[in-house]
Amino acid sequence: MDTDSTHVRLSAIGIVAVSLFLALFMRLWFLQGIDRQAFEAASVSNRVRVIHEEGPRGRILDRNGKILVDSETSIVVSLDREPLRKMEQPERNAVFVSLADTLQQLGVPTKLSLIEKRYADLRYAPQEYVPIADDVDPSVEIYLMERADRYPGIIVERKAIRSYPYGNLAAHLLGYVGEINEKELVERGGQLPGSGSTSTTSTTTTRPATTQPTSPADSSSGATTTTLANGAGGASGGRLTDYRLGDSIGKGGVERSYEADLRAVPGERTIEVNAKGDLVDVLSLESPVVGDDIWLTIDIDLQAHAERLLAAKIQDLRGRRDKENNRLNAPQGSVVIEDPQNGQILAMASYPDYDPSVTVNGISQEQWEAFNDPNSGLPLVNWALQGTYAPGSTFKLYTALAGYKSGYLRNGTEVINDPGVYTIENCQGEKCEVRNAGSTPHGTVNMATALTVSSDVYFYKLADKFWNLTDQYGETPIQDAAAQFGLGAKTGVPLSGENPGRLPTPANRKAAFEARPDLFMTGDWRSGDNINTSIGQGDVLATPLQLVNSYATFANGGTRYQPQIVTKVTRPSDLTLPANDPANYTLIRQVEPVVQGTIQIQPDQYAKIYDGLLGVTQSAFGTASASWQASKTAWPMAGKTGTAQVSKKADTSLFAAWGPAGTGEPARYAISVVIPESGFGGEVAAPLAFRIMAPLSFGTLLPACPSADQSECAAAAEAASAASGNDVTSGSAD
Repeated sequence: MDTDSTHVRLSAIGIVAVSLFLALFMRLWFLQGIDRQAFEAASVSNRVRVIHEEGPRGRILDRNGKILVDSETSIVVSLDREPLRKMEQPERNAVFVSLADTLQQLGVPTKLSLIEKRYADLRYAPQEYVPIADDVDPSVEIYLMERADRYPGIIVERKAIRSYPYGNLAAHLLGYVGEINEKELVERGGQLPGSGSTSTTSTTTTRPATTQPTSPADSSSGATTTTLANGAGGASGGRLTDYRLGDSIGKGGVERSYEADLRAVPGERTIEVNAKGDLVDVLSLESPVVGDDIWLTIDIDLQAHAERLLAAKIQDLRGRRDKENNRLNAPQGSVVIEDPQNGQILAMASYPDYDPSVTVNGISQEQWEAFNDPNSGLPLVNWALQGTYAPGSTFKLYTALAGYKSGYLRNGTEVINDPGVYTIENCQGEKCEVRNAGSTPHGTVNMATALTVSSDVYFYKLADKFWNLTDQYGETPIQDAAAQFGLGAKTGVPLSGENPGRLPTPANRKAAFEARPDLFMTGDWRSGDNINTSIGQGDVLATPLQLVNSYATFANGGTRYQPQIVTKVTRPSDLTLPANDPANYTLIRQVEPVVQGTIQIQPDQYAKIYDGLLGVTQSAFGTASASWQASKTAWPMAGKTGTAQVSKKADTSLFAAWGPAGTGEPARYAISVVIPESGFGGEVAAPLAFRIMAPLSFGTLLPACPSADQSECAAAAEAASAASGNDVTSGSAD
């Protein structure tokens, strides 16, 4: 009996043992056979990384091929989160604390909270390196690499960042780049990590190599382009431009408008790492393709000259007082120079400016607040196209044209007596008299004389007649003429943030009142409104860009071009060779002039207005004649001064003109100068325009100085500052 029991127990134990061994064998067979591929895939995914490499952006050049924006290599300290995730939290925290302390000691202030925040940031794909310190000194790289065992999960890599050989010059036009944000990423069709995408998902936009502009600003502006190369095999040859969080993207100016051209086609680096995350091998490498070069219409020498003189004039004005004892604050100002024959912008100066290099590694909260402090003059604002101002008497060009287009003026020889004051017809209000600046009488004036001496009374009477005879001339002959010159609408310049200005009419006055009756006393349009509009006061607002474009339109005989800032897009062959060597690039796209409209005017009528505007600088009675009279060898110019009144502030000083004029030559340059809170146009804006334009007529324009060599330009700046306080003025109140 005992023997049988023992035998049964041994049999049971044997069965259990065999069952266990059989189960173990089956599991081993399953792991080695059926699930082998899954484990191999998991193993590979843990040791193989695909690294996204952004690549250098294209360069931005001036019209002559001088490099204004380039790319240089920056050393970046980043987190590799894969090995960091495998650590216990105390160990990982110790690495972060040590890294923050070390970077602080090495001159790279980095908060522990920033490192922790970046580590936990789910917006970055799991396999992507997360930057925590940009543009560090090579000594930081050496220190960290020599002590790599003390900083597991810390990577030092290189990336391309923007550099600015000419410093602040043309900063508003060039724009700046910054890290792409979530909104921009989604707008480009991408998904954020953690929102349903995988670590290998990328945002993609194609860079087409055919006829249409590839930037949003180009597309909206209707610019005409000619494609001369399809870029097969290059950056535009059908490859994709992937965006990931951490990438750079244009945030303003040309950098934003021509993002699709400037952005490099990213590369990919597939690497093998060990369990610690250390590099074992590079399995494959697809190098990035550098972005295309953008050639601007501006001449950097002329740009530097305009910026230098504008800054000197504003700094000289500040703190002074005008003849009515108003303080001249001159918070900002702008100068725009355009080629009247094709709409190309040759210079666009806006003051105050800013240093674009401070944006290279991201803008701190403190810096952003400083940029947006009204007391700083808002240096990020491009006042040339974003600032709007009452145009004052520069508007009289459009009112003069309205006089002819309506048929009220037959030949421009009609004269009136200007006693310095005008009584509004059929006036029933409290104020029925309007006056010239300073109540100055001008005696007998016709159209040309009225422009030369800036007779407000002449234009008051014209506007009053229009309003009292609406059944004959309609309600908006003045506005219709101004609209033909482009006022009240964006010019279409391919830059973001352009302001359309404001061209008031009886209809939009009524609509505004009905929408917000609390803001207006009445929705009615009266003769006084027409009178104010005729001399660029009241509700009229224009940008400096609109002014220069409208005067360029008149200068060339009536063809209104869309302002252009780019001449062509090219693809470089060798970045080490001169950028302006035609043998060193392929032409991708040529930007052609775009005609937006034409103004029909009889030759004799055109001549009358032309003569009146020429007299502004050439007649002894002209409101801007003093500077030109003092320098007989400078180009004669035709244009109009403006002095716009602003409530409780000093006047806005304006001047818009073109030259050469009256010589039989085609106009080569149109210019607008606008400085708010600075005084009379004939005393501030016009003399400044003269000093900007004079070297062009003499052929003595100084070359711009790169940031690395400012010696010659420092002397030029001192000379500009001295000259600003000694401008020859006409003493005109307009």
